[in-house]
Amino acid sequence: MSRLSITHLAIIVLVSVVLSTYAMSSRGFELPSDHVLISTGFDFSSGKYGSEETTDILYIPVTFKYGTNSWSSGLTIPWLSIESEGDVVIGPDGQPVPVPGGSATSESGLGDITASFTWFAYPGTETLPIVDVTGRVKLPTADEDRGLGTGEFDWALETDLIKAVNKHSLFFTVGYKIFGDPDNVEIDNVFYGSIGDSYRVDRKRSFGAFYDVREATSEFTEGVSELTGFFSYRMNEKWRLMTYVVKGFSDGSPDIEAGMTVSRETGFDEIGRLIPSLRGDLLRF
Repeated sequence: MSRLSITHLAIIVLVSVVLSTYAMSSRGFELPSDHVLISTGFDFSSGKYGSEETTDILYIPVTFKYGTNSWSSGLTIPWLSIESEGDVVIGPDGQPVPVPGGSATSESGLGDITASFTWFAYPGTETLPIVDVTGRVKLPTADEDRGLGTGEFDWALETDLIKAVNKHSLFFTVGYKIFGDPDNVEIDNVFYGSIGDSYRVDRKRSFGAFYDVREATSEFTEGVSELTGFFSYRMNEKWRLMTYVVKGFSDGSPDIEAGMTVSRETGFDEIGRLIPSLRGDLLRF
């Protein structure tokens, strides 16, 4: 999937976005005492990733989030299906890695579970942005022998800046990922980043886009460069529907990717910081 972020997709679960900057006061955003979100959906991506054969990936995550006015924690449990004309395995960041000389691939099963913890470091004001700091860990729950994961723990630390400007919620993310090395393979740790905007049309509808980049994880792979556009619709006070499409600009990204998420949320809709938070969930670690 979207390497869940940057690579996303995984993610890209994404950005289920905010949209409610109307809660901002002269002291910043008025956060609820607690908030809960449960979401699911699907992400389909297709690309060659530097090989001659096309690889299709279906990613279906279920995400649980809970938080207070000072922190938020989340858990994403995914199901993964890979179909390719050639031999591929899921490498770092959820990126498919072609294996020369192999046969066609058809595998499915539990993907790598991701856990996250976010500290709301600064609430923001009318002039200064919200600042969040998030730590993520990828648990090696996917079957390494079937090529559904690397079989290693991965870690990430990132910070998000979010600024409300009228009906816009501008956001910027920068982070660093530390990858576990599978047997006889050395994977480079990488920096990654994202920049985007969500525009709230009214209380129900919003749309926007963000651009993701990430360094290559080895000399044999390419970094990630992709643009995601999304549309969010609030069906009622609890339920939100979001659709998105991704265009990749490098061999490390899919040629095309699209998905949809449905979420039931309480309190989250009043937090502009939701944009980068869900963006990270969408995408695979």
